[in-house]
Amino acid sequence: MGRRTALTGPEYRLLITPAFDERRQLSTTLFLLETVKIFASFRYELAVDVDVSSAALRFSIRGLKAPDLSLPAAGHARFRREFDGLRGTYEIMVEGLDRTTASFTVRISEKAVHLIHPPARTFLDLFTDPALWPAD
Repeated sequence: MGRRTALTGPEYRLLITPAFDERRQLSTTLFLLETVKIFASFRYELAVDVDVSSAALRFSIRGLKAPDLSLPAAGHARFRREFDGLRGTYEIMVEGLDRTTASFTVRISEKAVHLIHPPARTFLDLFTDPALWPAD
């Protein structure tokens, strides 16, 4: 059996951006977390625990969940959540499977998300502009 090699570069990417819920006619903030790795067989879902307080959001990645539909399709494992009423400065923490944590600070408004303090070397690529989100 071969030796497991260390991954180079980030394992996950996170998009934080303003969004609009058409059904409810409400401005929201979208958090889209996905693996950098593309899975060949299924589009898995990321199992993520979320803890929200008045000035912080914590996302704890717990693993992969099988998709609801068993149709084969290649893609990233993904977690998507929209939050209502996030305005102001927030400390964001993302905890990986190995309990490594990426922490950073953002300022959220109805029109934009601004990175105040970026994460130090991390397992996570962070995006606040959907135009810069990798399309693959």
